[in-house]
Amino acid sequence: MPLVLRRIGPDDEHALRAAADATAAAGERWSYRWRPDLPWADYVELVRRRETHAEPDDVAHAELIADVGGTIVGRSTIRLELDDFFRTLGGQIGYLVVPEHRGRGHATEILRQSLVFLRDEGVDGSVLVTCDDDNLASAAVIEKNGGVLESVVPGVADVPKRRYWIG
Repeated sequence: MPLVLRRIGPDDEHALRAAADATAAAGERWSYRWRPDLPWADYVELVRRRETHAEPDDVAHAELIADVGGTIVGRSTIRLELDDFFRTLGGQIGYLVVPEHRGRGHATEILRQSLVFLRDEGVDGSVLVTCDDDNLASAAVIEKNGGVLESVVPGVADVPKRRYWIG
């Protein structure tokens, strides 16, 4: 079944909570916006609202889920604008694959579809995508999608970041 990158909806609560829990069990965070304490309808509204209205100290972004046959296998966070942090370290696209679904090409497809989404939203020109310097799997995904390494820069918590441009 093909991977579909799409917005979350009212019927995704159980599947998204399972994906977020599996990600947390691996010591990772589903997303910086994930709020398991919110009622589901409020969370869906929060995610959708942030596409057009950035919260303080944030930028407008779309958070999309990667769905394969009704199973949430990952997500993409697509920044529709950049601030100094995202222009330097965070990049325009962040993606994650739920641990049990890794190694199947999902990350490559999530990034590919995220680039299409950005173009459809009117973002022209090169797109900045970053990853931790030691995350060779993510670097390979970015390079498969046409990423050209610009530089490696100091990152948060002394973790260097690779800066790639996809044109």
